[in-house]
Amino acid sequence: MNVKRMISFVSVMAVCSLTMTSMAQGKQGSSHPETWTVMLYVAADNDLEMYWEGASLAALLNLPSTDAVTFVAYVDLMSTQGTQIIEVDGADQQVLETLEEKNFADAETLEWALSDVAERFPSDYLAAIAWDHGSAWNGFCGDYTSDDWMYLDELYEAVVGAQVHIDIIGFDACAMASVETIYSVATTGLVDIVVGSEELVAGDGFPYDLMFAPLVEEEGRTPVQVASDMIDGWEAYYSEITWGWYATLSAVDTSSIHDTVGVIGDWTEIMLDRLESYRYDYRTALRDCEWVSCISHYQVDMVDLGRHLISSSSIADDDEFIEATEDMMRCVTDAVIAMYNPEKKADCGGVSMYWAYHNWEWRYYWVDYMTNVPFATETVWGDFLYEYNSLTCGWFPVK
Repeated sequence: MNVKRMISFVSVMAVCSLTMTSMAQGKQGSSHPETWTVMLYVAADNDLEMYWEGASLAALLNLPSTDAVTFVAYVDLMSTQGTQIIEVDGADQQVLETLEEKNFADAETLEWALSDVAERFPSDYLAAIAWDHGSAWNGFCGDYTSDDWMYLDELYEAVVGAQVHIDIIGFDACAMASVETIYSVATTGLVDIVVGSEELVAGDGFPYDLMFAPLVEEEGRTPVQVASDMIDGWEAYYSEITWGWYATLSAVDTSSIHDTVGVIGDWTEIMLDRLESYRYDYRTALRDCEWVSCISHYQVDMVDLGRHLISSSSIADDDEFIEATEDMMRCVTDAVIAMYNPEKKADCGGVSMYWAYHNWEWRYYWVDYMTNVPFATETVWGDFLYEYNSLTCGWFPVK
């Protein structure tokens, strides 16, 4: 799997370089208004079904009609059999096609949807949004009918299989702004920006009308601008809600994370190297910094973790450790295009990473993490977590 990822990434490096230029400047020399397709992959064959029509579709129907932007949803509901392709145009919705029941937790289904939307609605730019439950490194999109769940290796396979360039991939799902998710899609060479939350996402989900209003009102907006609009629309909605204290959202440049993974990897190596000396400092930092509990318990904010580590009195004289940690923090900060944190989450830096907080939980998940997550093996973070849990909790599984 890692060899396949590397071959795929190398083969598209030149394309990625050109793409990132267009992200910042917009495409040059076009004789027609630049067009967008906003695709929703609605995996609602589960307990979230009511939020599709009650919140997400209702918000989409609030947007005015425009020839420059197409909104289309691929929808699988629990209460009905079959898959619908729905186009939303202003206050109208039209079912373009009803197909057989599909497993929306399967990579082949996501690959089909990406290929189909590119063929039906060719455009200059594509925003693809996964709508459902999410659990950071542990995947997203559960399908109750099929009793299935999509993992990051399947996301990679779907994007590479479709060979469709995605300017923005959004996750209207919990906890997907993780370094594991971002690095996985970055290695496809086909995704420029990830928009997602480090934290839990309420049933209301993305406020699509607020997020995409600037896009439908102003021609020529670039992917960076649209990703920033999405953060602004999120803030406008959740900053007015008293229970939105956890509603973080960030937009992250995938190539920046990919290009600096060596620097982040150097930090994971020094974390592992100093484990016996600093294990109690690690535990204290983990306890005190921002983290989110999701299905995979737990994701810790990378920037805030770094702050707590370098503020430890035991580490204060370790210049090599502090430099590596500051470099890691800088890599994450530089990759974040835009971010919103409510007051209670003000210390979040936009990207989380997995740190098994309890030994029992690491026992349950460690094989999946080491098997399905390239970040775990292409840095030594997976090895660090293994050794940390072995050392601090006395658990020594067969490796």
